Amino acid sequence: MRNKKITEEVDSSLYSGEALNLAASIFYDEAEIKITAKSGYNKIDVGAAGNIFGEFLNEALNQQCRIDLAKKNSNISRIIVTRALLSALGEK
Repeated sequence: MRNKKITEEVDSSLYSGEALNLAASIFYDEAEIKITAKSGYNKIDVGAAGNIFGEFLNEALNQQCRIDLAKKNSNISRIIVTRALLSALGEK
């Protein structure tokens, strides 16, 4: 199958640069993915065989969900770890 290049712009409020870069690293062996940050959006160039772009956006969404959940739950995680350490020391 011939390599076809796809260029798309995605709103930076939907996908952070971090999520896009994490997704691109997962597809490192399968596709050449270049991400360029612009004002309010990210330009994505994908050169690959097949329909990698849709799979790439699905992975970017997965990564964005992981990032958002980690930010949301980081305070809870710290509280749990602190309580566990205090409990191990015999304090309440």
